[in-house]
Amino acid sequence: MPLELSSEIDLEKLQSEDHNVILRCPFKQCNTRIIKYSPSFIQISVDNAPQTVKATKDELPTIERPTNFYQIDNVWDFDNIGVSRPSSISDDPIIGHDSTVKIDRLLICSECDKGPLGFAGIPTDKEHHHTNLKYFLSCNSTMYEV
Repeated sequence: MPLELSSEIDLEKLQSEDHNVILRCPFKQCNTRIIKYSPSFIQISVDNAPQTVKATKDELPTIERPTNFYQIDNVWDFDNIGVSRPSSISDDPIIGHDSTVKIDRLLICSECDKGPLGFAGIPTDKEHHHTNLKYFLSCNSTMYEV
C-alpha cells in the first residue's frame, strides 16, 4: 500500500469512499501501524505545542513545531504508541477540544522508540494521574497508508 503525507490526501473523500486509512511510523525502517484513522478523531490547532518529527517521503523525518493535532482520549485506541516518563516539557497549558491540558509526556513509536510524534497531557481540572491523560498525535508526524 502506498504511504502518503498528510498534505497529499483528502481524508474526508477517502472516508466517504470507505477507504481504511492507517497512520504509520514515519521512520522508513519501521513504518509500524500507530493507529487506524477515525472520523471521530478531533482535530485541533495548538500554537504552543512541543516540537515533533515531521514525516517526509524521501528523507529522514525532520523536526518541526506543529500546530495541527488529532486529540485521542483513550490510549487503547492506539495500535502502537509509546509514552515517555512524566517531565516538565512545557509550563504553558494547551487548550484542547474540551479542556485545558498540562503537557506531561511525549508520544513515540513503541516499536522503534523514535519520535516525538505528539504529546500527552492531563486536564487541569483532573487529578494528576496517568489514567487521566489525553493524547495529541501530530497530523504531520505520521505517514498515511491509503
